[in-house]
Amino acid sequence: MSRYQFEADLTHLEQIIPLLLRGNPLALSYWRRRVSSLSAQQGLLPDGNRRLTRLLQVFEEVERALILGKPTAGRSPR
Repeated sequence: MSRYQFEADLTHLEQIIPLLLRGNPLALSYWRRRVSSLSAQQGLLPDGNRRLTRLLQVFEEVERALILGKPTAGRSPR
């Protein structure tokens, strides 16, 4: 994977957070797998590890809120 493709994929995943907060028709597990699939390439960007870690944290927060039936606070992945 090129640095450009990694950046594009990571940016796309960061942009879906608002959809998750509103209730996305795709399962949270799908998005988590997408993020996890980028783990091997996180070194392509200086902040790749930080961004991937933050996305996974946001997914955990959304998942916890869905389980508890509480609205999320509109957290941003960056």
